[in-house]
Amino acid sequence: MVRLVQPLPDGPLDVVGDVHGHLAELHELLARLGYDEEGRHPDGRRLVFVGDLVDRGEDSPGVYRLVRRLIEAGRARMVLGNHELNLLLGKVRSGNEWFRGRPQWTRDGRLVRQQPAGAWLRAEILDFLRRQPLVLVGPHLRVVHACWHEPAVVAAARARDVVELFRRREAELRRELAGERDDVVRTIRLQNGNPVAVLTSGLEAPHRGEPFRAGGRERWTIRAPWWREYRDRVPVVFGHYWRSPLSWQAVKRTPGPFDAGGGRDPFAPLGPRGTAWCIDYSAGLRSAERRRRPWQGPTGLLVALRWPELEVAAASQAALSSVSTSRASAQRSSKA
Repeated sequence: MVRLVQPLPDGPLDVVGDVHGHLAELHELLARLGYDEEGRHPDGRRLVFVGDLVDRGEDSPGVYRLVRRLIEAGRARMVLGNHELNLLLGKVRSGNEWFRGRPQWTRDGRLVRQQPAGAWLRAEILDFLRRQPLVLVGPHLRVVHACWHEPAVVAAARARDVVELFRRREAELRRELAGERDDVVRTIRLQNGNPVAVLTSGLEAPHRGEPFRAGGRERWTIRAPWWREYRDRVPVVFGHYWRSPLSWQAVKRTPGPFDAGGGRDPFAPLGPRGTAWCIDYSAGLRSAERRRRPWQGPTGLLVALRWPELEVAAASQAALSSVSTSRASAQRSSKA
């Protein structure tokens, strides 16, 4: 049994965004941040991962092994993302073919080079993930994969098993919705009423336009920009939302929470107080970028938020020309 809401480590931290199986970029980022191969930092800093360590990239097993080694050495912590939750729930999704030892193909028929997992490694990964929390909290900082939502955090704090909590709440919701004929209402209630789903995938809202395809199916709901209502002074760091390091908008072409951003600094914090930090800059696209001819990147970038400095760092600093602006924005927000 494990507590699903746990305390953050004391001292300075480096919070790493969604890695998505990109081991080489992760090694490069950690080296740039000043960590040695064993995860030691000369200033005593420690690492925190916001989840979605795996899927899409070339070496999900390698990322898992590295992060597990760092956690077991006491030099890192992590929270679960929706991609880890999919593995725990046995869900087959595009990008997690490696977990079943199957090839992954791009939409235009090209093979994605991935390291597969054997049966023994699959069991080891599941055992490790089931012992990780959903939320990490400290007096001055919060970390969650997708959404800070007080009722979901409270529900998670009362539970001791992430799979049991998800399945129990899903069963309750399906019983409550047995007579509901509106598919949009059902979808939103099943998502927003399940604390595990909210913390790892965020809140959903009705889509007012025409339906669109995402994740291989037609959708009538969109990810809700919950941070627009986040007014707490305690900063929260999260990933999940596929920001672009080149513009304010999201990388994905489907309707999303950043569509109305309009020319703002893509590395700036979010929310009315500037205390919500999304650090998923679409590293999951790195594999696709490498196969482009000519290369047109980087639209995907692996970054970390340094705490308490509130500075964004990346394996490749070339795309971070606006970081000084984001730091100034954060400092102004903290004085508001």
